[in-house]
Amino acid sequence: MNSWFGEYSCGMALAVACLMRPSICSLYSETNITMINPSFFPSKMTTAVLCALTLLASNVAAQESAYADLDSCVKSEQVTATAKGAAVGALTGLGASLFGGMKKNDAIKATALGALAGGGIGFVKAYYEATNTCYSKNPGWVPASNITRSATLAQAKKAAKYKPSEGIKTSIMDIDMPESVQSGTASIPMNTKFTVLTPDDAETPVEISRKIYIIENGKEDPMPFTAGKSTEVKTFEPAQHTDTVNFPLSSDFKPGMKLRYEIQMKTEKTPVVSKSKTVTII
Repeated sequence: MNSWFGEYSCGMALAVACLMRPSICSLYSETNITMINPSFFPSKMTTAVLCALTLLASNVAAQESAYADLDSCVKSEQVTATAKGAAVGALTGLGASLFGGMKKNDAIKATALGALAGGGIGFVKAYYEATNTCYSKNPGWVPASNITRSATLAQAKKAAKYKPSEGIKTSIMDIDMPESVQSGTASIPMNTKFTVLTPDDAETPVEISRKIYIIENGKEDPMPFTAGKSTEVKTFEPAQHTDTVNFPLSSDFKPGMKLRYEIQMKTEKTPVVSKSKTVTII
């Protein structure tokens, strides 16, 4: 009974998904499945696969909707913030660049308003400030941080030559990001490896701050960090961790401009440690 009900429920969910997104049903068009008849599931494996595909389709639909809402908001805010809308430019798909859900060309087609003449740091600033405004109005759109453990406690202690007498210790080992990217690139990976160690191997809260600066003609201007929370406090177990960031690149970046990423960390008992790295647009 339970098996039949599970199969039937998944079949109905798949039917609803197909009604909402017909393209999903093309996956099964050759099998001549009758959606409302639970007997079409020949095995538990088929049931599991179809359930997984149904869930995936639902998540994709929700993700695409979030992309569209975010991009629409950014366009509107950028027009508002720019005199007569002249700095709108050709916007790359912000949602796609953040989450990697669309190909570059598709992202451009989905969000382009037409490549208007102009450029420079003012246009870039308008883009990031518009994005930040949209996040302020819709906090649920802010991407969650992606921090994972990348080495064991023993490995972290050995690499840092750590001694308990040092007390709580945080250190930023490296920022893995390219030295240069082509103009028109959707996003830039900025992955930071860092270590948190404590004398009693207990967890400890760490404040993380992420900052972005745009450099043109030797002048550096701070910009809103739009790839997640700019500042947050998270509790870490002692080990080596990696903070993964995928920073969206405005299409108004011109060759020769630079972007500097800086990350800072501190605890209640330790001073700020920081590291930065710069990428050049070519």
